[in-house]
Amino acid sequence: MADTLPAKNDISKDNNNDGRRHQRTGTGKPIIVVVGAGSKHINNNATTENNSDNSNGNDDDDVARWGLGGALAVPFAEEGYNIVLMGRRKEVLDEEEEDEQQQQPQPKVLSVRCDVTDDNSVEQAFQEVSNNVGTLFPPDSYIDLIIFNVAPPYPSNFKFEGWGDVLQPHQIDTDNMTFQFDTQINGLIRVCKQATMVPAMIERKRGCILLSGESCCNLHGGFEFGAVAPARAALRSLAQSMFQAYGPLGIHVCNINIGGIIDSPKTRTWMDKQKLTNPYEIARQFLNAYQQPSTVWSYEIMLSPGFAARTVDMRM
Repeated sequence: MADTLPAKNDISKDNNNDGRRHQRTGTGKPIIVVVGAGSKHINNNATTENNSDNSNGNDDDDVARWGLGGALAVPFAEEGYNIVLMGRRKEVLDEEEEDEQQQQPQPKVLSVRCDVTDDNSVEQAFQEVSNNVGTLFPPDSYIDLIIFNVAPPYPSNFKFEGWGDVLQPHQIDTDNMTFQFDTQINGLIRVCKQATMVPAMIERKRGCILLSGESCCNLHGGFEFGAVAPARAALRSLAQSMFQAYGPLGIHVCNINIGGIIDSPKTRTWMDKQKLTNPYEIARQFLNAYQQPSTVWSYEIMLSPGFAARTVDMRM
């Protein structure tokens, strides 16, 4: 399995940086790290039905159990990539790890607790990954992709229901706003500065960083999202700076804006399942972005369900 892992295009000097996708041989095995793998919408009391006849090999209900956080690694596991799941709740990650290991070809999966607001926690998490290179993972493995799917919980007085009774900008708690920025902006910086992350990617002249975000916050601050949109917009801005800084060095950075409401046990209490966005299908777009040749890298991707096309804000 390790010798046939699909590979991101090599943009090192020995292929003249031509951006062509090809199978890497003898150059190491990529590790995919999902930071924020535990869904904030998980509902431990929710039950889902099993449907083993699902055409894509993944039961929609089973994947939706974890929301987007748990779904992001699934397409990569299906392709045989080595996987690291990071998040604050280790018990959730351990359950997700068991699910990922059921994929064929069977991937190597490691779950690691990581709090991106804590420098020591981030350092220890990536050190644990390094400690597993040569044991769980092949000795020539390296981190080739980080999916940053981190977002703090909504403020305690934030309301989804009603939309008319929402938190107004002058009511925003400044301590919570500071926490939002520290979790997302500083959290990404803490992750990227680790020795096995951006410094190692620069040395190898290859790597990929994908950021997830909600279009209703990243692209424009809707009246109901004033408490969370500023930090999301700032994260998108940081990603644009990273694309310009790291692209010439062989590192692909892309912000993926997600429209619609993502399917999960919690969101199914809000509306009919058919109007929810399938997290597995979203995750497939992260795999597609990762595998883009360097001559056609996207620095911004907009995802939106077709049934909501007339309500989509076309501004980027």
